[in-house]
Amino acid sequence: MLKKRILVSALVIMLFNSVYQYSWNVFAMYLAKYYGLSVMITEVMFFIFVFMSTFLQILGGYISDIKGPRSIGLIAAVFSAAGYIAFMKDINLLFRFLLWAGGSAGEGILYGIATNSALKWHKDNRGLAVGIVSLGFGAGAMIFNPVFLGIHSLQEISVIMFFLEIIILPLLVMNLSYPEKLSGKRPREAVFTLPFLLIYLSYSLGTVPLISLSSSLFILRSGYSLLIAIITFPLMSGLGRPFMGRFSDTIGRIKTIFISLSILMLAGILGALNVPLLPELLIGFLGGSLIPLFFALVGDYMGEAYSASLTSILYTGKNIGGLIGSIGIGYVSEKSIFYGWFLMVLSSILSLLFLLILYKLNSKKKA
Repeated sequence: MLKKRILVSALVIMLFNSVYQYSWNVFAMYLAKYYGLSVMITEVMFFIFVFMSTFLQILGGYISDIKGPRSIGLIAAVFSAAGYIAFMKDINLLFRFLLWAGGSAGEGILYGIATNSALKWHKDNRGLAVGIVSLGFGAGAMIFNPVFLGIHSLQEISVIMFFLEIIILPLLVMNLSYPEKLSGKRPREAVFTLPFLLIYLSYSLGTVPLISLSSSLFILRSGYSLLIAIITFPLMSGLGRPFMGRFSDTIGRIKTIFISLSILMLAGILGALNVPLLPELLIGFLGGSLIPLFFALVGDYMGEAYSASLTSILYTGKNIGGLIGSIGIGYVSEKSIFYGWFLMVLSSILSLLFLLILYKLNSKKKA
């Protein structure tokens, strides 16, 4: 009963977390349309989200490993709610950046706490458990995005999301806890090992297609194709996570990631050929699943005791993916959409190469 309550609470937290990433295409359109912000400014704001949500997660992960998830989780909930004040109209750009940075930090800490609540409690089926919690990271935007598209006012969205989060998130955080007497490598031991470095590099590059579509769909698509993709992309991202997580529990984590990356390469090629919708569906389904798969892979290699610290360090790799996938591909796609998709293919190939090295290393140890 305790495990189920924790899993459900973590899942609902993720529903709210998803808005920061998977509703960004809606926010970016409104920031440009109603506030007159340029594409480059909105891409910088998205990178601020990626940067703050990853690096502050290290602090949150370490504190939660040592003292449990509740105290740091309550602070993060307040910050996450306050981040939506960044969408009010009559504030200067610097203050908008600062508010969004604080909210992104809160979102990142909550993300780490929620996923590790599943990872630590479910050793035997951690792929499925982390996937179920991560389902919320796609499904939440699927719920909220149609509502946001119907409101046409960032200020109204700001007020609604602030009050929803400031009331609901603290209640959910108080349901979370970590099990006691876990084993695993300390962060200082783990991060300097070759397996962790290979996992980090593969994860960083593997996230590029997902981050690219999260931040730049409004550049890559237009008209009805864009509206359909905005709704279906986060849905597929959510659905893929428990499915691929369960699949990885059965055939192995590395093999599942290998299959996902291979199909992501194909999706990038289809996008470059201007095939409608299918690339977004594939990248959503498989790109979204990579995050919980890599988190579970860290647990497999390094143990659960300091998993919140280690997965938060791994999550900083999203900055590399964010730099390439939001600012880099956003800039290139304004010049040539074909080359924007091509960069996604290239990043998937490089991610796959690092994963193959990890697989060979693991095979030699078993031999």
